[in-house]
Amino acid sequence: MSIVVTEVESVHGDAHRMIFYRCQDHLGAWHSYGPVITVDPAFDAEAYKPTVAVKVAERLAEEEAAKVIV
Repeated sequence: MSIVVTEVESVHGDAHRMIFYRCQDHLGAWHSYGPVITVDPAFDAEAYKPTVAVKVAERLAEEEAAKVIV
């Protein structure tokens, strides 16, 4: 399963931020990820999107593998 789009869905807070993401797979389905919680003012939510895409793709691959094994 490949991720084709990753978006910052919402950001909540100032000093203590919660960032929610969503990823769209190659079939058009959306998958939520988060919250990513940070107190680092230098944390770049946009720059973190590739990491989120990898994590979501890994989770989807694990879910697919679990369906095949069962």
